[in-house]
Amino acid sequence: MKPNTREIIENIIKSLDEVVLPVVEDKQAASSLRSARTLLDHLARRVEGDADMLLADNADALVVFTTIASRFAGQKAASSIQAFLSTGGDESAQSIATLQVRNEAMQNVIDLALRGLPPAGAEGADEAAIRAELRAYLGRRLARERDMIFPAFLGTPF
Repeated sequence: MKPNTREIIENIIKSLDEVVLPVVEDKQAASSLRSARTLLDHLARRVEGDADMLLADNADALVVFTTIASRFAGQKAASSIQAFLSTGGDESAQSIATLQVRNEAMQNVIDLALRGLPPAGAEGADEAAIRAELRAYLGRRLARERDMIFPAFLGTPF
């Protein structure tokens, strides 16, 4: 049976662990090898879940943008959010590369929103509600990425 991408990466990791690492004597070379092994482990975890994570994160961010856009009460960040919302499309039909580009753009808009929070007490604006929405979103984002990052970096340090 033909191995999938994750199985190929896991076999490379196994070969590095069992065949290469035991015979490497140079400390710097061993450190570089452990670094490569750790990154391969991270890649093996991402290869299967990245598209689903990006789809979920992009959908979540769009909901947050829609929710907070009206709470900026004409502040500069509101126009950035509204402009981003108008560039939507069918995310499920996009490649991982396209999803990543869109996700990165969303993270930039979130950064703009955080930097452009309306001043407390600005008429029609709700700084506390915006901050709470963004904080909750970032918590959900971390939870989505946790299984791809946390286990991969538990091994021997570089």
